[in-house]
Amino acid sequence: MSDNESIKDTLDVIRRALEDETEFSKKNDNVLMLNKKVNDDGTVNLLNQSEDFNEVNKVIDKKLSDLLEKKMNSMLESKLPQILDNYFKNKK
Repeated sequence: MSDNESIKDTLDVIRRALEDETEFSKKNDNVLMLNKKVNDDGTVNLLNQSEDFNEVNKVIDKKLSDLLEKKMNSMLESKLPQILDNYFKNKK
């Protein structure tokens, strides 16, 4: 399969999944799950083995961890001075 065919196949899968409103729009969480993975080189693999799912789960876990760390750092930087100030004022 050439790169163009692989990309076309991937886009076709995404289009079909988005067009299938009966399954996608009736769910409250609006999560779209696909059984294909696009590699860095543009090739498409069918996710049907547990090792593939483990790899995808690791990527998702890393992204979530990074986002959570960023959000916590931002929140601490903006709120920590106020929290400490309030704490020390109440200690007097």
